[in-house]
Amino acid sequence: MKHHMKHHSKGTLTLSPLGGLANRMRAILAANTLCREIGSELKVVWMKDSGLNARFCDLFQPLPIAAVQELEQKDYFLYAPPLKRNLFIPYLSQKFRFDVSLFDWHLAVLQQNPEKLASMLKGKNVFVASGLGFFPTDDALFAQYFKPLPSLVEEVEQRTAAFTDNTVGVHIRRTDNTMSIKCSPVDAFVERMKAFPATMNFYLATDDENVKSLMLKEFPNRVSSSSCKADRNSLKGMREAVVEMFSLAKTIYFLGSYYSSFSDIIVAMSRHGEIVTKK
Repeated sequence: MKHHMKHHSKGTLTLSPLGGLANRMRAILAANTLCREIGSELKVVWMKDSGLNARFCDLFQPLPIAAVQELEQKDYFLYAPPLKRNLFIPYLSQKFRFDVSLFDWHLAVLQQNPEKLASMLKGKNVFVASGLGFFPTDDALFAQYFKPLPSLVEEVEQRTAAFTDNTVGVHIRRTDNTMSIKCSPVDAFVERMKAFPATMNFYLATDDENVKSLMLKEFPNRVSSSSCKADRNSLKGMREAVVEMFSLAKTIYFLGSYYSSFSDIIVAMSRHGEIVTKK
């Protein structure tokens, strides 16, 4: 009888979302859409790490689509991708506990063929550790599923209270993102911002203080920005990232950086925006 039950059981997909805030949001949305497509149950396991030093429950209200299990340090080996730096130790426990384990290096290929990915995982006990949007999703669901904590919503409301129909959001990603620096240079942003009427103001989010100074000089009295510094390694920094993301999504139009999942999600949430690239 037990065997019979197992044979007819629906699959499960355990997702360990990786990377920064936007990458994780993207992976959760992709996993949920995939689970709905194949009738599997979604479980999310959330690891704090140097890419995002906060628990899910420190940032968001409970997900309406899946329970989120906050991992303890001792569980990391069970749910991390098997890599040289962890001596591939997770591989053994994952092989024992799941029918299929998939990581970014598999999904980068498989996401090109969603039908194949879906049929491959249907009815299976699957583990995925990824920061990719590995299955096609409806972008409108970002704002529906991810609800910041009430204290952060309050912060967003305070920050956006001065926004008008003349406020354009700008996100200029710098520091370690070489693709953003190369493909979305600061002068491309300046040029694009100058194309707006002089009546327009800008709300700027950037991880580079020099860019902030330059924009304040370039557009006197027209640029506002948060005084908090970008910092993935502190809880305060991660909460700030959530506030910035949801504030930028409330602007009338949004200008984002190339190869930044943070910008991509704001474009998805605001529905009025573009990625700025050099001509």
